[in-house]
Amino acid sequence: MLTVSCNKVDNYPEPDKTLTGKIVDAETNEPLYTEQPDGTRIRLLQTDWNESPIPQYFWAKSDGTFRNTKIFKGKYDVTPVDGPFVPLTEPQKIDLTGEADVTFKVVPFLRVTLLNSSVNGTTVTVSYKIERPSATFKITDAKVFVSTTSQATNASFDNKLSQTNDLQGIADDVILATTYTANLTLPAKRSFYIRVGARSEDNVSRRYNYTNAIKVDIP
Repeated sequence: MLTVSCNKVDNYPEPDKTLTGKIVDAETNEPLYTEQPDGTRIRLLQTDWNESPIPQYFWAKSDGTFRNTKIFKGKYDVTPVDGPFVPLTEPQKIDLTGEADVTFKVVPFLRVTLLNSSVNGTTVTVSYKIERPSATFKITDAKVFVSTTSQATNASFDNKLSQTNDLQGIADDVILATTYTANLTLPAKRSFYIRVGARSEDNVSRRYNYTNAIKVDIP
């Protein structure tokens, strides 16, 4: 008795095209710092074979850069979404045949600046200011994130060592005119990463806008 079986073979080539890029503040050209994961996503719509394409997504890194090396050849509309910035109304259109690099300039909901930091024994003092490039939503809170990893974001921080500043009951014009200072007592003989974030009542993601992370060594 002879048994014959038929197996379907996927003979399509694997996706091997590369898309890289970055997301920056449209005014300062500084990186848009975010969280990873659960920060900003990159949305791809392949437009050359389907009038109603299904969106594809992948995460940007915490410094606003991104790289995906597993994309099919084709024409795409590319847009950063879900991040702490005013949503873009138009995608960038690319014809991906090998490797493409794109830059997105966005208006962050808030801009946080780390003005100064100092270490005195086991006490770390940081000062910061909050700006609002676009008069959009009420500023709700700021936080000094402390972590043993370089991420130091809302996705990775030590809750006992970090410090929250509730701003909901304060008028935005007062917040924007104030320099804030936080004093943190950290364990001795260890190294930590510190980053300041602030957020507003945006209707996009309720994610923080961040400063860059700094490393402090506690004697």
